[in-house]
Amino acid sequence: MSVLSYQDIIRELGRGILFHPLKPDSVKACDLCLTASEYAYAIGQQKRLTIETESNQDQPGKEKKFFYIPPRDTALVWTDESVWLSNRFRGPLYSVVEPVSEGLGHIGTRVNPCWTGVLCIALHNVSDKAIRINVRDVKRPIAYLAIEKLSSKSSSNRNSDSSARLDLLRGRPNRHEIDDFFNQKELRWMKDDKDLLKKLMIESDEYKNLQRGVQDIFLNLLGSNEQVRWTAISAIISLLAVIIAGIALFKPSPSSTPSPTKTPTPQIQANPKKTVNPTLNK
Repeated sequence: MSVLSYQDIIRELGRGILFHPLKPDSVKACDLCLTASEYAYAIGQQKRLTIETESNQDQPGKEKKFFYIPPRDTALVWTDESVWLSNRFRGPLYSVVEPVSEGLGHIGTRVNPCWTGVLCIALHNVSDKAIRINVRDVKRPIAYLAIEKLSSKSSSNRNSDSSARLDLLRGRPNRHEIDDFFNQKELRWMKDDKDLLKKLMIESDEYKNLQRGVQDIFLNLLGSNEQVRWTAISAIISLLAVIIAGIALFKPSPSSTPSPTKTPTPQIQANPKKTVNPTLNK
């Protein structure tokens, strides 16, 4: 089992990994940032947590949204991002140091192979004060998702857990707002529609920027001048052609292998002078 790096994750986006919506800096050195959505449910208070707003200094004219997890309470927080992993990957979740230092408990869970949908993460406030959680803030994510490549493919192509883990609200009061939101037809990519999730991710600007960034790195290795790049590409192609030709030249052909010389079997001729006694054949 191995952990995917920044370049590995970008290479697998659209293949073995789907992640939407991608935000600037969603992909870190070796993980993906998971941010909070507007939907969170306090287990102790048995209700959806209230969304508050304030002016956004980083983006004038836009509001910054957030909510508070009550003291000594556990909140089920649904991520803004939807995730799909193929049967070649699993994803352990790790806590973010800053909110943990403020009183949030440690996160210990994972994303199974073939999971599709948003994640429901239980955040425990073990302190005596309310803890603020920013919504869709990649600078203050609620967890990090690492991607591990399995040593062999998972035997199952389906995930057994309920999509978006809405089953955790079963039997609890004041759940209708959360159910109604995630059950909207146009938001089915948040639950179990892998094809729509892939379409939205590939068409997003951030995905295109990530792919363009990888291409730029490759082009920069070839040189800053376009003519120099084409010269380098031509040289690489010529080198590959020489290598292939050399392999073909030195590879022994079946016809060049000498066949073993067959030694003719001597024929024994009957002795014409030998007398045959007719009585021996009776």
